[in-house]
Amino acid sequence: MKPQLTVPSDMVEAQLARIMASSGFCHAPRLQRFLSYVVGEHLAGRTDRLKGYTIGLEVFDKSDSFDPQSDTIVRVQARALRQKLEHYYTHDGAADPVVITIPKGTYEPDFAIAAEAGVTAPVAVPGKPSIAVLPFDDFSEVFPHTAFSDGLTEEVIANLSRFSELAVFSRSTTRKAKLDNLSIGQMYQSFRPDFVLEGSCRISPQEVIITINLVVAASDEVILTRHCNRALTPDAIYEVQDEIALLIAEQIADRFGPLDQYARRAARSGLSLKWETFRWISEYHKYTLQLSQGDRAQIREGLARALEADPSSSDACAALALVTLDDYRVSLSGHPVTAALDRSLEIAEEAVRLEPQNACALEALALANFHRGAFDRFDQLATQALAFNPGHGDMLAMIGVCYAARMDWDKAMPLLDRAIALNPLQPGWFHIPKAIGLMMAGQRQAAVAEMYISPLNGVAFYHCHLAWFLSETNDMEGALAQKAVLIALLPDFEDVVVAHCRAWCIDAAILHRALAGWQRLGLNVCIDADQCAQTTMK
Repeated sequence: MKPQLTVPSDMVEAQLARIMASSGFCHAPRLQRFLSYVVGEHLAGRTDRLKGYTIGLEVFDKSDSFDPQSDTIVRVQARALRQKLEHYYTHDGAADPVVITIPKGTYEPDFAIAAEAGVTAPVAVPGKPSIAVLPFDDFSEVFPHTAFSDGLTEEVIANLSRFSELAVFSRSTTRKAKLDNLSIGQMYQSFRPDFVLEGSCRISPQEVIITINLVVAASDEVILTRHCNRALTPDAIYEVQDEIALLIAEQIADRFGPLDQYARRAARSGLSLKWETFRWISEYHKYTLQLSQGDRAQIREGLARALEADPSSSDACAALALVTLDDYRVSLSGHPVTAALDRSLEIAEEAVRLEPQNACALEALALANFHRGAFDRFDQLATQALAFNPGHGDMLAMIGVCYAARMDWDKAMPLLDRAIALNPLQPGWFHIPKAIGLMMAGQRQAAVAEMYISPLNGVAFYHCHLAWFLSETNDMEGALAQKAVLIALLPDFEDVVVAHCRAWCIDAAILHRALAGWQRLGLNVCIDADQCAQTTMK
């Protein structure tokens, strides 16, 4: 009788394949064989065979006279296997979706989803001092100013991300930590920030008061407390966020050495930011987490209205350019609005004109050029944006997606890995382009495992990729199940995907592989992959 698994067998098998291909296991054939055997027997329901004697015969080629009491090879190798697994999950497998362990006192493996209660997979720790900026609390007494507190959080994250020596966790990770009421100790256990910034704002008719605490996460020690009072003017937000960012950098520099290579935000003299503008910029950043079709229209209209009264905000222009671009690149219509692409380019150019060193503006202009097929210009602008803001997880991911679409894996994979490391609690769509890269490299099971790290159930483009990947691993039952979900979500998928591939300038080699996978499932997408690639190059 097979044991009742808490983790689907296909996920376990995909995880096993990933472990086997890792640097630690690929040169340890005996431990590979040991792990493969115990996992395989467990999945087959033959746990009665997971005894020292049977393992000695089947894995270590012992004779029938083998005595596991006098010959300790199985016990010794089991201890080595446990150590090797622990090392794997601390390094190569830090972000893996499934944890495989061999509990002491038994040879039966245990499987668990990394994020489930009581089981926490070791996480990838950035190779530099890291900080998690929690959403600022709004303690205003007269009426709420959540737009201000949300916007201040984003601005502090953006400004701190400019310090190349500092890793800043993404807003979606810290927002989830706040919503889940994680203590600083629990955050440290979950994703290992070196520092946590807690903050609050209180707005009265005359002034804004900001309070921050900088905490060492491992010890819960407060090393900096600061109160900032500013008159309630449009420029106050910039003064406060710049001051906070520099204060934090100075504190971290005291512990980790000089932070002498960083870019400051351009002088804000003459620029304004009205509260309505701030509100819609904040709403845009929330939208990027889910990419809701309905929210996009509302945010686009809100930003456009705000810019009529506040035309000098480069940040608002950049946000409007990006949300307008989404009308073209993530539309679920089979006929993308090319006018939206042209309009996005115009707005992005204005954002860069207003503030040439604004990384978000440069990102918007880079993406608009990418989707027009101007890849050299995209590469130039993306390089500039990353230079001005080298640690912003969402920007790293979006630029990485573009490089992945063109199969420039040397640029795409490091950007995606850094983005995922900075967004461990809620990476979502960050994993899809990385999974494509693994699939194109022939690592089929690893690609499937990557998709399961943070499933986007109910999102059409997630299910269409997973269906393709599963078909390549010959899991036709799983692939057809994904196809059924996809068609229920998007009945006209076969038309929409053509427009989507063209909008994203997908490389012909990726298209050929995807088309073959979908065709095995009866999804007859009518597109000439080579012709599509030539069209996107124009």
